[in-house]
Amino acid sequence: MGLIHGIFYSGGLAFGDVNTILPVLLNNFTQSKILIGLSSTIMGVGGVLPQLFVACRLETKIHKRPLLRLAIAIRALCWALLSLVTYLFAVSHPTVVVCSLFFLVAVFALMGGVAVIPFMDIWGKAIPPRLRGRFFGYRQLFGGLVAIGSGLTAKYILGNQNLVFPYNYSLLFFLAFVLISISYLGLGAVREPVEVVHRTQLSFARFLKKAFGILRSDRNYRTFLLTELLIGSSTLAFPFYVLYGRDVLKVKLEMVGLFLAAQMLGSGASNFLWAYVSDFAGNKRVIQISALVALGIPLLAIMTVPGLTPLLIVVFLLVGVFTAGYTIGQTNFLLDLAPAKERPTYISLNGTITLGVMFFPLMGGAIIQHLSYRYLFGMTLLTVLLGLLLSFQLNEPRMALSKGIQKDVEGP
Repeated sequence: MGLIHGIFYSGGLAFGDVNTILPVLLNNFTQSKILIGLSSTIMGVGGVLPQLFVACRLETKIHKRPLLRLAIAIRALCWALLSLVTYLFAVSHPTVVVCSLFFLVAVFALMGGVAVIPFMDIWGKAIPPRLRGRFFGYRQLFGGLVAIGSGLTAKYILGNQNLVFPYNYSLLFFLAFVLISISYLGLGAVREPVEVVHRTQLSFARFLKKAFGILRSDRNYRTFLLTELLIGSSTLAFPFYVLYGRDVLKVKLEMVGLFLAAQMLGSGASNFLWAYVSDFAGNKRVIQISALVALGIPLLAIMTVPGLTPLLIVVFLLVGVFTAGYTIGQTNFLLDLAPAKERPTYISLNGTITLGVMFFPLMGGAIIQHLSYRYLFGMTLLTVLLGLLLSFQLNEPRMALSKGIQKDVEGP
């Protein structure tokens, strides 16, 4: 069921990708790079805001799947509504489409923030630590293959002269709704393991006090969060590589689908590497290798000039490789680090503290608006490098976990 969800979710989300499809659609209505970056920021911020509150309420709940099911049903509906609004109003009332896009993306993201706590907790309970790399890797691998098909389909739809604007984008969003709905049928059918939970429901104020007490006492957790922020700054430029291609390199519209396919190919093909590095070398190594890949993305973009536009395809290939690796590395490092009873607290606090990452695309838009694409790419390169250097201070939690298991086996 976990694989079914991951495969179809990746394929569906590709049709509304925040780094390619949404920026190009918004570019039809506005030249403001800040406004274009806002869609990616909303997607990130909305996914974080509810997490602490949801974690507080779920601490005492043995079964967390009912809330998950409600959230995922609403998320699927958002894409159907966006498809309908785009179809009806993109030509006659473009402001309605822009406002609806931001609103529906916000709802989609908020429901993602609600869903992520039960989602992560269920997989933390169900999948043993030394299988999580392959589990998430295979999800992304096969999902990436479907997403490559989505990218090629998007290329055909955007390049088809018989599907003029806005019907081409409306069709993309409808396909996103169909595939994501199928994925949620799989996720909703997952059997939730039973695990020990807290018996006493804390007030939100007391929960916050406990959460930030964890932050003060766990040095490895603090280092992990700061590393996440710095390496996550790679998202400063993510929504703008495609616009760099349109504005500076003058690539054709149908190339957007090819960029998306390259991104999905990088994500899918690299998952064999990430899955086995995670399970057999540890997630610290995954984070470090993915940071090295992240360094190459803005560096290659700086080197891409008119006449060398095929290099931009490699940029998106590396975006996919980095995204897949960093998702597996930081997710599994966090699950290894968090004690079972405190898992919702660790997950929600992680999301809240790293909220700044979600504003990076908006900052990236402001930098381009007032400076240049190359200045943005240079800033991204520097901050990711700082994150890579800090990652060497992390302690692999799998080592401590293995020692604890060994002690339990040997007895007192």
